[in-house]
Amino acid sequence: MSGAKRPLLEPSDETLMARYADGDAVAFDTLFRRHESRVHAFFVRHTGSRDRAQDLYQELFLRIHRARNRYDPERPFAPWLFQIAHRLVVDDRRRAYRAHEVPLGPLEPRAETASSEDRLGDCEALARSLASLSGEEQQILLSSKLGGVGYPELALRLGRSAEAVRKIASRAMQRLRAEVPFAATMPSAGR
Repeated sequence: MSGAKRPLLEPSDETLMARYADGDAVAFDTLFRRHESRVHAFFVRHTGSRDRAQDLYQELFLRIHRARNRYDPERPFAPWLFQIAHRLVVDDRRRAYRAHEVPLGPLEPRAETASSEDRLGDCEALARSLASLSGEEQQILLSSKLGGVGYPELALRLGRSAEAVRKIASRAMQRLRAEVPFAATMPSAGR
């Protein structure tokens, strides 16, 4: 449910993932449907291809299935999900580069003169920079920037004020921009 509040009776993503790890296939189906549009849109943005995005989406949930017993339900599910999604995009680009495939659409909003190696290096630098953020900072950035979740909703989830969440996002974006050259072209943290 992209940006919309879930009814109070619906279990959290973390609860669903814990249930799935215990063998509840219905919980997995619920997670799959709940995140389908946001994650598919993420893959479309990064691949420029709806077909490729669908393949990566299927692969994402296959990887989640394989890692289900290693998931820690005390940690937020969405950042974990998008971290795996990001790794899939990086892996997909590496495969395409090695196979000398030409992408059908733009991979990132960058100058067309950038090489595949530069883009791959940027993705790896961004992944390292994201990993250096705290779990809360990662959750806020990934949920707000990729998931479309507003700061007021994140504030409710985290037990903080919307202003505090906005400041955390702003500071985390400043750190990313300082560490990763192309992050300077990313939208500001204002929501």
